[in-house]
Amino acid sequence: MTTEKPTGETEAAGLKLCQLGHEVSVPAGARIVSQGKDPEFFYVIQSGRVRVFRETADRIQTNLTELKAGAYFGEVALVTGQPRSASVEALEDSTLIKVSKEEFDRLLDQNPQLARHIIQQLAAWLVAGDRRVEAEVVHQVKLRQLSWFDYVLMLGLSLVLSLVVNIYNDNRIPLIHGWGEKTAIPEITLNQAEDLYQKKQAIFVDARKSAFYSQQHIKDATNLPVILFDLMYPMFQFMVEQEGKDKTLVVYGGTFSRRMDIDLARMLKHKGVNNVAVLKDYAGWPKVFPVQEKKASAPGSLPLGFAGFLEWLPVSIFLLILIPPIWRSPYLSVFCRVLLAAIFISFALSKIMRPAVFALNVVDYNLTPAWGVNLWSLALPWAELVVGLFLLLGIRTRAAATLIGAMNVIFIVGLVNAILHNMPINCGCVGEVGEPVNWWKVMKNTGMLIMCIQIFLYDRFLVLDRGGFILRDRKI
Repeated sequence: MTTEKPTGETEAAGLKLCQLGHEVSVPAGARIVSQGKDPEFFYVIQSGRVRVFRETADRIQTNLTELKAGAYFGEVALVTGQPRSASVEALEDSTLIKVSKEEFDRLLDQNPQLARHIIQQLAAWLVAGDRRVEAEVVHQVKLRQLSWFDYVLMLGLSLVLSLVVNIYNDNRIPLIHGWGEKTAIPEITLNQAEDLYQKKQAIFVDARKSAFYSQQHIKDATNLPVILFDLMYPMFQFMVEQEGKDKTLVVYGGTFSRRMDIDLARMLKHKGVNNVAVLKDYAGWPKVFPVQEKKASAPGSLPLGFAGFLEWLPVSIFLLILIPPIWRSPYLSVFCRVLLAAIFISFALSKIMRPAVFALNVVDYNLTPAWGVNLWSLALPWAELVVGLFLLLGIRTRAAATLIGAMNVIFIVGLVNAILHNMPINCGCVGEVGEPVNWWKVMKNTGMLIMCIQIFLYDRFLVLDRGGFILRDRKI
């Protein structure tokens, strides 16, 4: 058998290592030294190759180094008297010189050169360890840092997908509602409309949904909801003929975006009705005209199915705040990520292909100007889908949690505004209908917001980030 003269053997000429211990053969895959065991021997590699590694209680292994012929190992535990700090395993068939602790101690006493070499090696390891710890700390800090690129990536991807899909969608909508519309709609002031009302020279048409109309409307006004126009127009046309074709049709609504009243006026124009005008002050009519009111009734709702059940789980997160070890757990972060991803992806898929329906739900909240309704209705479902997928896959999770948290804050503001103004609307989570807007819905979304905060602070398990893929929770 051919044996290389190793580094240790070079010194062995003066240190007489070759005269100590005995030679042993180790097959590939054999464990030579086990972490945590009491030290008994010092080893010099004559031939072959071994790996040095540490292993946690749940068998997560960290490779420290590989040693070849000429190297030695096992001296640290013998010098310090502490249990083995790492394990050593043969990567291939190897031949070792096995020196007992007594022989090793006698060798150090008689050979200062070996002792000095071991001290130098230990010092080098300490310096390398310090550098490794520093690099790991820097790596972790960089992972925790947020970058504008993360947000640009997710929001930009959502915007591009929404625009491209809208082009090929049979239910496409314009980016800005009414942009390029050639049908001009005349406007009428409150004073002019009041004069026509007093003289009974106008028919007032409420363009809002029936729940809003039932809650409050101008006395003697008729309701023609935009979403039911094709169904109700024949009956409306008959009513107009009975009332008198020469009367002006004054269309009014009550939404910030003017979506309902202007849409209805255009539809009537397209039907050939020319004497149509829109009330200019969209929100001032309750102060000028006599109104009919009644307590708002709960609008029709539709159970959200499995996604609706999942929405209740974030409420339980409130209880976990009282248990710090669980609250700080990265495994809880994984649970929160998967749960939020399932909720938001499910809701996004129900709205993506029907942006016009979702746009009407956006209008109901009465918070979005006309130019922003369609853009919001196109982009938001795709943002929910993209950010949900990023959370599920563990990509840029802190930035994704921030965006989902921002969506929840916006939705909570909309919910609270709707509740305080007693708006008879549904949440609109799954298209045209959904769950009623109430404080339970606010609590659900507050639970989701807390989950986003937990992910932001403690998520570091199964994460793919700028620094690479983290399979386990890494602690310094």
